Amino acid sequence: MKFTLTLLSAFVLIFSACKSTGEVREPEFRDIGNVRFIETGVLKTTVGANMIYYNPNNFGIKLSAARGDVYVDNAYFGSFVLDQEIQVKKNAEFMLPVTIKIDNLGAIKNHTEIYKKKEALVRIEGRAFVRKSGLSKEIPIRYEQKQDLDKLRVLVSR
Repeated sequence: MKFTLTLLSAFVLIFSACKSTGEVREPEFRDIGNVRFIETGVLKTTVGANMIYYNPNNFGIKLSAARGDVYVDNAYFGSFVLDQEIQVKKNAEFMLPVTIKIDNLGAIKNHTEIYKKKEALVRIEGRAFVRKSGLSKEIPIRYEQKQDLDKLRVLVSR
């Protein structure tokens, strides 16, 4: 499910907000697991997945929540949410359980376009809430990159 991988790659911005004296390095994607349909409805479909990353930095943070919207080729696709607090330890792997709510009407409307393309521009806009050393901060999540649409096609066609 490469699509949700792009979603969590946006959390790279979280680490830049918590910069310490050394250079901040981007978390490394390791694996995706437990991809599942939580609920399928007429208007919305809810999908969940666990993303596993490695934090190569010498500091940790607490990610308390994140929310935002997902766009595919500038058309609204759905929203994401991370409601549970995640402790990201220094120099260690961490798992992000993410929930994505897909707008079925928008997906059907853009269904033909998705099948015609091999890749599309995926844009994520949202807010993340992080804590470090007792300080809390809300930071913007902005991510934009071309992505392979094979995994997205599977979600839209179900």
